[in-house]
Amino acid sequence: MKLGMMSMLMITVAGCTVTPTPFTKAELATFAADKSQRAIAATQEPVTQSIDLYEAMARALKYNLDHKLELAEVSLRYAEVKDGEFDMLPDLVGRVNWADRSNDPFSNSLQEDGTVSAGQASTSEDIGSYDADLELSWDILDFGLSYYRAQQTADKFLIAEEQRRSTINRVIEDVRTSYWRAVAAQRLLVQVDRLEKSANRALSSATQQLNRGEGDRLEALRYQREMLETIRRAQELRRDLSVAKNQLAALMNLPQGQTFSVVLPDHHHLKTPITALSSEKMTEMALRNRPEMREIAYRLRINESEEDSSLLSLLPSMRGYLGVNYDSNDLLVNNDWTQWGARVSWDLMNIARYPLRKKVVAGQEALLDARALALTQAIATQVYVSNKRFHSLQKEAKVAKRLHEVSDRIYRQARSEFNSGVSSERELVRENLNAILASLRYDATYAQMQGAFANVYAAVGLDAFDGRLTGNESVEDLAASLRKLWRSRGDK
Repeated sequence: MKLGMMSMLMITVAGCTVTPTPFTKAELATFAADKSQRAIAATQEPVTQSIDLYEAMARALKYNLDHKLELAEVSLRYAEVKDGEFDMLPDLVGRVNWADRSNDPFSNSLQEDGTVSAGQASTSEDIGSYDADLELSWDILDFGLSYYRAQQTADKFLIAEEQRRSTINRVIEDVRTSYWRAVAAQRLLVQVDRLEKSANRALSSATQQLNRGEGDRLEALRYQREMLETIRRAQELRRDLSVAKNQLAALMNLPQGQTFSVVLPDHHHLKTPITALSSEKMTEMALRNRPEMREIAYRLRINESEEDSSLLSLLPSMRGYLGVNYDSNDLLVNNDWTQWGARVSWDLMNIARYPLRKKVVAGQEALLDARALALTQAIATQVYVSNKRFHSLQKEAKVAKRLHEVSDRIYRQARSEFNSGVSSERELVRENLNAILASLRYDATYAQMQGAFANVYAAVGLDAFDGRLTGNESVEDLAASLRKLWRSRGDK
């Protein structure tokens, strides 16, 4: 018997032993392949034409994985809100018990004088029986605590919504900057290629001239150095411009390597009524609307609910119940019955614990309040800096535009003189490089100004998209909504 019990004990212990099991290479490969395949949704609308700014923004809203992550977070919090509502309802519990034994449960009775009854042993139970009950109960204290928990869960859902708003604003700001960089890349890459070919041609000519011993040797070497520097600069430009479309494709969640083109719009002056407001008005607007401030406000409300629930937990618990019962015991006179009543319990340890819980709640409130004050100052600075940066970039863009226009005129004049034999190819290549660099600076400054334009609205907490996304909207519908919103804000 002992040997059997020891064997059972060893089997039980062995069965409870857990050994860490890492994934195999094949399993990891399958996991990676699955995620890589699902990163680009099969239902994603294909690119059928050149992408304009608002389609790029719409595709980012619909397919960007960071935004999808926030949507999943919101959906989870909403499910938790609905799930928490059930915690406030009464409990309805059904139970079934079955028992059997190897012999009859006879028993003797103990008399008042301490002796055991000499009569025949008796029992009021069958050898084997089962009983079942269905009980409806409601704990008033649990209801109160569940109510506060449900309120906290609802506030967590609202926090997730604010975090989603913040992600949308960041994505839209990144798209605007990346789009205009992609425009610059598409416009200038062909010119950069032509420049590099011209520089290589001039370098070859200079090398041959040097090898033949024609002209001034030092001047020829300087000419070679200048052409090599031009080739190096052209290769740097190609490298920087080539990644612009990749960055935009990543924001729109297009497959890397997919070929697409962007619409090449004219640069236009942005009219921004909001930047005409005073810094005080803009800061006041930001403190009302910024997702980060609203998040702290919701967390403070969660903390207030925690304080109320801590105080409520000091009260005794009162549970009323009503149930129907059945017992298969044939020796019972009544095999089924209904019972009701109330149970009162009081966890006195909660009273001892309350001062510590109150201290934790007070500390959390002080932390959140300090964070709100720090964020207030940070937001005021961001509003001021974003406004100043936008106006500064507007001025820089005007100067960059004039520099681009003058450099382009100089290049056209140099090309005309080269074609007529008045100037050298060296001068033509130099002015071609200067014209391309001026154009690139203009495009880069304009792209930064577009990003700063979106950043002003993000700084004051105005949404980059004022609708509610369900995930079922088409790219065309989203682009139309975005176009209407941003053109009302001064975009064209």
